[in-house]
Amino acid sequence: MYRPFAAVRLPLLVALALLVPLAIGGALLANGQGVSVLRVAWIAAGTGELTAAPRHPPVDTPVDLQLVAAAAERAGVGVVFAPMGRAAAEAALAGGGVDLLMPSAHAAPPASLPYRAKRDVLLCARGLALPERPGLEALAQAYERGWRIATVRDAPYGSAIQTLAHPHAGQTLTFGNAALAIAAIVEGRAQCVLAPRLALLGALAAAPAAEAALARRVVDVATTELYLNFAASVPPETVARFRAALQGLADEGAAEAIEAKAARPVLFRFAVAAPWFSWFDMIGTVAFALSGVLIARSEGFSLLGAFVLAGLPAVGGGVMRDLLVGRDTIGILASPVSLLLVTGTVLVAYLAGAAARRLAALREGGPRRWPRALSPAAVLEVTDAIGLAAFTVIGVSVAVRSGAEPLWLWGPFLAALSGAGGGILRDLLRSGYENPALRTSFYAEVCVLWGLALSLGILYLLPDDKPALVRQMVVVTVLGAFATRMAVVALKVRSPRF
Repeated sequence: MYRPFAAVRLPLLVALALLVPLAIGGALLANGQGVSVLRVAWIAAGTGELTAAPRHPPVDTPVDLQLVAAAAERAGVGVVFAPMGRAAAEAALAGGGVDLLMPSAHAAPPASLPYRAKRDVLLCARGLALPERPGLEALAQAYERGWRIATVRDAPYGSAIQTLAHPHAGQTLTFGNAALAIAAIVEGRAQCVLAPRLALLGALAAAPAAEAALARRVVDVATTELYLNFAASVPPETVARFRAALQGLADEGAAEAIEAKAARPVLFRFAVAAPWFSWFDMIGTVAFALSGVLIARSEGFSLLGAFVLAGLPAVGGGVMRDLLVGRDTIGILASPVSLLLVTGTVLVAYLAGAAARRLAALREGGPRRWPRALSPAAVLEVTDAIGLAAFTVIGVSVAVRSGAEPLWLWGPFLAALSGAGGGILRDLLRSGYENPALRTSFYAEVCVLWGLALSLGILYLLPDDKPALVRQMVVVTVLGAFATRMAVVALKVRSPRF
């Protein structure tokens, strides 16, 4: 008699014999016997420099997660992060639902390890007289004045801050994150916000308009040591390996490097969030689009050809840059402003050209000649230099935010790609190998020089407690690149020939 399952019975029994021990071993691991993977409750609110989820790219991952992940890798232990509120995380740790809780401002038995320190600062509304006392006394003075202090719910505030705030519960407001706390100051519901410095900078980068309502400087309040709290089921040897790994990261300077790298994207976002830089970006986009329009008109391209020649220098370099670094999502998909500017520039130039030709035909004596300094070509050179300078900074910014290493190499490269890559594509399309950017023009070199200067400044001159310095470095880069390009045009500097 034919039995359809007889042929697979033996292999099936063998497979079960192999899988059952594995399943039992996995259950033992999950119960903490020979732990190889730790379930980590991450209390997200106010702890990271960005309010990002663990699934985000590494550069957008808060420094807490980066440090713990680096220590776990060194200790030979796997970690799985689960964002939770503080109450839920503490209950899960006590009930065995997770193996590790982070961050905590308090060491809790049976095992706790300090892994970094955060700095809480007081940022108040503009127009208020800032507290004159240092440290915790500044917070006490703010409460004495009757000010309402916005705090971040679930954030790990140290015991000294909690002791000071407890008698003033009516003056202490809690919000889900630093952005909502800042919004409360803008709306007049609070006078100050107490939160980590970089968390505040990240919130301001996301809502730059709020900066106008806030004081120019912050008051340092306290430095709080943060702890990893382990569950009782975690073997002591696992805790010991973690301790040794954290100590090794600190001794080798790796922990400090991780914190510095995690701070750079926040500081840079804050720097380029200024309204004046957005205007430079838009002026540059329009200038690059105009260069394509003028070429299309002089060489008799169609309207579609004009769109292509305008779009390549305006957004083509940025698209290549974003695809190269794997940016998610690429700039022109994240915001339609650039494409709208290109489209508007082409249409306005087309209509203006048609109107100018008709007026010239009707007017006696022919078209009026512009003064040389105010000619369209001269204006285009100026606006083009502005765009080149702004795009240089944007290229370095993308290198920082994507975590490209080494920054001294990728910063200048992405700056040149942002500023000149699209123009090179445009000229390749219209003139082939006779490409001025690759043969004679000193153009992309401006981006490389100032992109390198900005990258080196970020690497060696950028402390995380000087956010204004980042903005100053951006200003110097923009002015320097603009002046260099204008000098190149005025002096007719050519690129060195090979």
